[in-house]
Amino acid sequence: MLATGGLLVSIALLAIALVAPVFRSSNPPQWTTRGWVGEVVTISIVCTLAIGLGYLGAGVIGAVRTGPDYLDLGLLAVVLFVSVVIWRKLRARARPNASAADERLHSQIPGSREGHGAGARAAARGSTGAPAPPHKAA
Repeated sequence: MLATGGLLVSIALLAIALVAPVFRSSNPPQWTTRGWVGEVVTISIVCTLAIGLGYLGAGVIGAVRTGPDYLDLGLLAVVLFVSVVIWRKLRARARPNASAADERLHSQIPGSREGHGAGARAAARGSTGAPAPPHKAA
């Protein structure tokens, strides 16, 4: 049970890591729409995660009652190791794309590199040129 639950949880988490760029993309791939990704994929990921957590909980309860099953613990360790390796490969592949996207975003927004510099003050004034009203503390 522990290995099955760990496998289902790791599948759900890796699926989230694979689908996350689709959510963050300003123009999703042609094979999908935001509604399809948001409803079908998310529901299937959440269901897989819930079933996996249920199996993990049942496995832990069973291990407490009857003692640990070392084959199941070994399989869980293998699943966790493989999941971490896949996770790191996904992050290494996504990191250069994220850096390039950040550079493109900063090049399109004037003054975004300065933070609170002249560009940020101009954006705060809006189109009228008048300074933005101060925010009242509640």
